[in-house]
Amino acid sequence: MIRKRIFSNIAWMFLERVIVTLVVLASNIYVVRSLGASRFGELSYLQAILGLVVVVADFGLRRVLLVAFGGSASGALVSATLLLKTVVAVLLGAASYLAFLRSGEEGYLALVLFCAFAPLEVYTFVLQAELRNDLLSKIRTGLALAGAGTRVWLCLEGLGSVNALLLTYVVQSVLLSLAAWAWTTSDDKKNWRVSFSHFSRVWRLSKIIFSRSIYYFLSMLIIQAHYRVDQIMISKIAGSAELGIYSAAYKLVEQLIMVPAIISAVLLPQMALNRKSRELTQNRLSMIYGTTILASIGVAIPVMLMADPLIRLAFGAEFSAAGGVLFYLMMGVPFLFLANMSGLYFTVFGKERQAFIRNLSGLSVNVALNMFMIPRYGATGAALSTVASYFMVAVGAELLFWTRFKEHLGIKWVAMRNLFRITSYNELIYVLRGR
Repeated sequence: MIRKRIFSNIAWMFLERVIVTLVVLASNIYVVRSLGASRFGELSYLQAILGLVVVVADFGLRRVLLVAFGGSASGALVSATLLLKTVVAVLLGAASYLAFLRSGEEGYLALVLFCAFAPLEVYTFVLQAELRNDLLSKIRTGLALAGAGTRVWLCLEGLGSVNALLLTYVVQSVLLSLAAWAWTTSDDKKNWRVSFSHFSRVWRLSKIIFSRSIYYFLSMLIIQAHYRVDQIMISKIAGSAELGIYSAAYKLVEQLIMVPAIISAVLLPQMALNRKSRELTQNRLSMIYGTTILASIGVAIPVMLMADPLIRLAFGAEFSAAGGVLFYLMMGVPFLFLANMSGLYFTVFGKERQAFIRNLSGLSVNVALNMFMIPRYGATGAALSTVASYFMVAVGAELLFWTRFKEHLGIKWVAMRNLFRITSYNELIYVLRGR
């Protein structure tokens, strides 16, 4: 039954990715053409800031809740998580408002709006933990379509300012949290409820959750900074126009980033339940890694071969330089997929410190190379730096600190070896059939 739910969740989320990718990509193309390279660069900069705010608001609590739930909810656990989310959101909202007062940039007011509703995101965590991602997929798809349509309409009506477009992404996130809250609170079948009547117990549990979430938070913050630091550094070093070129190519890549993240979120609760059987979990991880590598290579090669015509067709001659950027970014997709999926290992086995080490290594490589490459090669240099940093996270850091990562390197070695063994594919089919 659990296996059926897992595959149902994955199927729905793949369908969501296909629909959202096609529709959002089409709307992004129109928005990029409407804004031009410089203004699109400004929007990309604000989106990079929004991405960092989203991660800070999450504070690593999603992973703690997914692991701790184990398929059934706990009212005290949800209450403690909600309390922590509220504290973080208040502090973050205050910081965003101060940033608005100092800069006068209206985009920071959109961040304040996001923070006001950020605590309700806990209810989306609950739906994920209960393997109800199929419901979330339907809601996200509807909101994504509405958001894409709104952005196109704003541009058509001449209302598509950078701040207005940023607001559509924030509203989309707020509506998702509100929908998850409304659904879970109206569900009569749930065996838990949020309550602060026993506040001392909730407070003690919140301190335990905080101690577990802090490394997840730091790792996630580093990962998000890793994704966004290129855009921030290009904006500061090379200017908005060069950032627009880079972001046009990155728009085609970022939809792919969500795929391994979504699948790992589905698999995590069940993997956590089976973690006591270490050998079985390692075998499952090697299968997941091998499948991830194959799928990512199957996606990356065709896009690399068609990078230049894809960019010209999508964004026009003004963004022709983004063809080379897309080519290099796609070289890093297999490493990116593997890095994201291998997060399962660190979460299931409680190795948050190791995850922190490898993610920090990747970010350090990215920043160091960007300092050298962006002034000389602009957006193309940033793309090459990104590929090197993805490799560092996926493999390089573990090889460098091999004594700490010996077990995980062994799982990856088995995954690579199994790519060339027919029996491994027979075993994968055997598992998928539920035997």
